[in-house]
Amino acid sequence: MTTKQALDSLESASFLDGASNAINSVLKPALDDTAVGAGLRGRWIGHPIHPALVNVTIGSWTSAVVLDLLNHQSRASKLVISLGLVSAPAAIATGWADWSTMNTRQRRVGMIHAASNATGVFLFLGSYLRRRKQTDGIAKALAAAGLATASVGGLIGGHLAYSSTEQEPAPAGKHSIRR
Repeated sequence: MTTKQALDSLESASFLDGASNAINSVLKPALDDTAVGAGLRGRWIGHPIHPALVNVTIGSWTSAVVLDLLNHQSRASKLVISLGLVSAPAAIATGWADWSTMNTRQRRVGMIHAASNATGVFLFLGSYLRRRKQTDGIAKALAAAGLATASVGGLIGGHLAYSSTEQEPAPAGKHSIRR
């Protein structure tokens, strides 16, 4: 099975539909046709802002792992981990706002994307908390595992944004998340 085939198979994960529908039943009415929804979806700039915000988070965490590999950079690594943790809520909020506009198959992929990234956030939080006491192999391993998990989440997010899954047209006056 190729990576593309594996990613395509996520679109058939119908076991996620119950949770997906429950979450969407809360998000959609709260965000559709509201200033908050328009703001989170990037309507004010005519483009989704989730991809830009994710760069801050994943860039910070990539930098932390590189600094860990260089050794003796524990203070700098802890600082960029904290930047990633502080930036994550904005990326999460905009991601869920975008997700709430998607069709069922896209929302399935989005649920797995969110779960992978949430795991990455918690691994980096664990690394940060460990570093408050000491930067050791455990703190570094948590960061490396967090980066690996968030990278898988990014791969899934890329599939979501660029896959060939047929998407529903965007309502009038709104932009499509995908091209």
